[in-house]
Amino acid sequence: MLELLQAFPHVHFLVRSHSQIGFLQVEPSAIQLLRELLVLQENFLNLTVAANSIELKHFFETAYNGHTLYLPNLYDLERVHRRRGREHDHRLLRIGSFGALRLLKNHTTAAAAALMLARKRDCDLEFSVSVENDTMGGGAVLDALRKMFTGLRWARLVEHPWQDWASFRRTVGGMDLCLQVSMTETFNVTTADAVAEGVPSVVSPTIEWAPDYWKADPDRLDDIVRIGGALLSCPDAAEDGLAALSCFTEDAVRRWLEYLSGPPGRHVRAA
Repeated sequence: MLELLQAFPHVHFLVRSHSQIGFLQVEPSAIQLLRELLVLQENFLNLTVAANSIELKHFFETAYNGHTLYLPNLYDLERVHRRRGREHDHRLLRIGSFGALRLLKNHTTAAAAALMLARKRDCDLEFSVSVENDTMGGGAVLDALRKMFTGLRWARLVEHPWQDWASFRRTVGGMDLCLQVSMTETFNVTTADAVAEGVPSVVSPTIEWAPDYWKADPDRLDDIVRIGGALLSCPDAAEDGLAALSCFTEDAVRRWLEYLSGPPGRHVRAA
């Protein structure tokens, strides 16, 4: 970065973190790099450090006295697909808990809730996850999930290989419900993809943009099961999610345009 700043003094570089500090514990080098960048931007006018969450912005500024912009994620709403607007009423229940197999993504809790929800509704279950290389504890998480489903005739674990965006959108569009009960999070693009495909999600409060009635305590199975059952029976749930995502995206676009139209390094309001 230092070489880039010196070689292109008329180009303004923006380095943006997309993870909360909780996820960065598995990437300690990223923490070191961000701290070094916070210092480096004080010496170069063509560098700005940003975060996609207000919480991470406040942490950097409070703990390290490093000016940080809040620039939220942007999501393409031009490819939204309207799905059938009816409640789940068939024998097979398809539930997905997608994204990286990081420990704090809480996939085993999601799987437990899916099993309980299927039992409560007297359904067979297909529980889908994304399978990637064994990074950041993913191998242990996948092993735990496999052990949870071994020997169950009425429930099976479906392992989807890492896919390009268009293929993943088709995969998530085949779900009846998604579960994203992360212990820590910022935007969570997989929930946005589900919304864009007309699929509601039970989420933890860390996914702030989602409708409030989608949010469950990520450590309470009964809460996740209760909200999941309600979403499966609510034909308007996906539309409510799309409205919430649209509001978030409109605000994000405004903030980016405000940043891009101002002088380099300009502070963007947090509220």
